[in-house]
Amino acid sequence: MTQKTIAEKQDCSVIVIGAGLSGLQAAQSLRKYYSDIIVVEASGHIGGRVRQVEDIVDWPVQLGPEFVHGAKSSLKRIIEEVGCQTREYNWPDYWYFGEERLLIKDAEEDEDLQRVHELFAAVGKTAPPRTDISAMQWLKEQGASKRMVAIAEACYANDFGCSLSQLGLCEMITENQRWDSGDTYLILDRSLSTIVEHLQKGLEGRIRTHWPVSLVEHSKTGVLLHGPSRQTLRARHVIITVPILALQNQSIAFNPALPRDKHAAISRIQMSNAVKVILAFSRPFWPDGFFDVVCTDCFIPEFWVTSYPGSASASQALHCMVGFVAGKKAEDMSHMRPSNIITNTLNQLDQMFGCQQRPRPATGAFVRAHVADWSKVPWIGGAYSYPSLGVRPGDREALAHPVRDVLFFAGEATHPAVNPCMQAALETGERTAAQVVAARDRTCSKL
Repeated sequence: MTQKTIAEKQDCSVIVIGAGLSGLQAAQSLRKYYSDIIVVEASGHIGGRVRQVEDIVDWPVQLGPEFVHGAKSSLKRIIEEVGCQTREYNWPDYWYFGEERLLIKDAEEDEDLQRVHELFAAVGKTAPPRTDISAMQWLKEQGASKRMVAIAEACYANDFGCSLSQLGLCEMITENQRWDSGDTYLILDRSLSTIVEHLQKGLEGRIRTHWPVSLVEHSKTGVLLHGPSRQTLRARHVIITVPILALQNQSIAFNPALPRDKHAAISRIQMSNAVKVILAFSRPFWPDGFFDVVCTDCFIPEFWVTSYPGSASASQALHCMVGFVAGKKAEDMSHMRPSNIITNTLNQLDQMFGCQQRPRPATGAFVRAHVADWSKVPWIGGAYSYPSLGVRPGDREALAHPVRDVLFFAGEATHPAVNPCMQAALETGERTAAQVVAARDRTCSKL
């Protein structure tokens, strides 16, 4: 059977919906068991939220995930297979207090910073409350000052991909107890598209892009998928890896409907928006060795600088800084014009790094910019799931649980450790592949 006929075949053993990291990993894990896997992708892009822009500076800049979170990340196996080198950074290495116009490097000198870190580090040592509360309410109950709340909003909530009022204490506790990857950030020496290309190997001719699924009809014997232009595909097993928002807005219908506990979990697990502001400058205006800064009471809560070794000669290279905004701030930013977002961002950087001799260093060195608003990306519509206020114990497991041994669910939102990172997507892809094989074995044992 040629690769072309595999992709054109109307009946197969396994179909994976979604060509993001979890979908590609699931397909890769099943290749040794099935020769007729098909991956269908609603968009024209392979890689899910791994995307990049290539016309801002001399190297591709990531629009979605950019860092490997934790030196012990399970993603390191693939990094080693690809042959990537990594640089490790502490996060963050600078702090900027907007109301005080104070930029500091040594966090140990600030008592409020230390107290906030202590509070969040101790979260996993406490039992979940009977009734979930927001991180905002929890901080107030801990006696946090206005300044401490601002630190937590800019650092922890923004990193989780939400706001303090959206962040749920119960899932924060789960995440804290089960996070085992470490606290540093790893940056690859090349684009994350390398990871996507690695996961595509052997799947050539098996991936259909521009194939959105509108209806999933399932029974105990198999699944019928309805796609574009009245096309259909049949399979014994289907793995669904779409973002949680796609399940919430019912862009895919199910007949019969999904079980009540799964439907309820889908409604409670949330994914907010994120915006990246990518800026190119003719010269650096930040301190030597600068990597990342978290900013309180500011338009942009976090900035970082990064580049790939050997991307351009030192005399000609542009310099790149990325601003990251999540949660309600990002949702509000979605209603702004990109030009206004860029102006406000430059004004903040001028305030942060300006001096009497050079009061507007960012504006003076500015070359061009790109605003990436994930709420406006078709078929995705947001950033990533976060520890959500109101999620009940077992919701992530209910979302991940197979239906009738024919429908399987993967993606970072299904990770029981509340892990919204790339490694979670890969781990859930591996998990669903193992579930499919186990279901096949159960069927065979009955024959």
